[in-house]
Parts: sequence; structure tokens; C-alpha cells
Amino acid sequence: MRTRRDGSTPVPPTPAEPATPSHPPTHAFTPEYLELLAQRDEPVTGSEADVAGPWHLEPHAQGWAVLRQGESLEAGSRPQAVFARKDAARLAAAVLPGTGRRLRYTLGAEADSFWGYPVLDDRQVVGHVQFFDETFLAALNVVDALVSLPGDLAWVIDAAGGLALDHAGKIALGRALA
Repeated sequence: MRTRRDGSTPVPPTPAEPATPSHPPTHAFTPEYLELLAQRDEPVTGSEADVAGPWHLEPHAQGWAVLRQGESLEAGSRPQAVFARKDAARLAAAVLPGTGRRLRYTLGAEADSFWGYPVLDDRQVVGHVQFFDETFLAALNVVDALVSLPGDLAWVIDAAGGLALDHAGKIALGRALA
């Protein structure tokens, strides 16, 4: 880039080396800014953001800790959950993001003449169940969340283990070919 009439380009001064802190910061925002935000009401998306993750696992004295990405036991972070078995910790990492989402499916309060209790998606009937079964509906919403979030589905696949995936792979292939 020419900056002078004679066509020469001045050499810019060498910037001073940035100071490297002896301990890197633990957060991108200052405590004062976070305190200011804490004074406000959380937006409607706050509960979803609180559990959205992504999550990772770390060995813990009692088994396996489930922590948000960017957190660690070494840094003093408090785990969201701790499980004695790694497979249970993987499942927790898979379902946590879905616990903050708006539930897609709801159950009608009254049985209708078709089959039983209507299953609703955005107030539209999408199915029926014979009995008023909130546990079934909770499970349906968990699975809906898992298949909607590929990273969380990957946690479930990882938690399943090789034997279950071997059998599931054969079943899935058979269904795809049918």
C-alpha cells in the first residue's frame, strides 16, 4: 500500500508483545457486568440456556461429573450432576438440554370419543393414548428433544454401548430396507 508521493511504504512500528497473564481469565465477562445482569429478570429463554450445554464428562471422586463446556473440576466448577457410572452420566448429558425446552407435546385433559386422551402439538391433535398418562408424555417429549439435537443423540448412542448398537444397527438396516 502506497502512503507517500514517492511510492514508499513506511514500516509500521513493531507492536509491543501483549502481556500474558500468569492465570488466564475464567470468564469472558467481568463480575460487575454479570452482577448487573443478575439484577434483571431472565428472558423466557433463560431456562433453556441454563441447561443447553454442550456438556462434557470428567472423572470425579464419586464417579463421573457432568459439566458445561468451559467448566472444569480443576477450575472449581460445580458439576450439574455426578454419577457413579459413566453410562448414567452420558445419559444425563443427553437429556439435560431437553429439560429446558418448551415441551412439544401436551396431553388433553378430557378423553374424547375417538380413542382416549388426545396428544397435542401446538394445540393440534396429533394422536391419542388410551389412558391419561403423564409419564408417557414426559418420555415422548424427552425422545423428541433427543432426536432434535444431534449432539445429544450422540450422547445416547455413546451411552448405549457396542452390543446394543450392534443389534440396533441390524434392526435399523432391516427397517430401512423394508
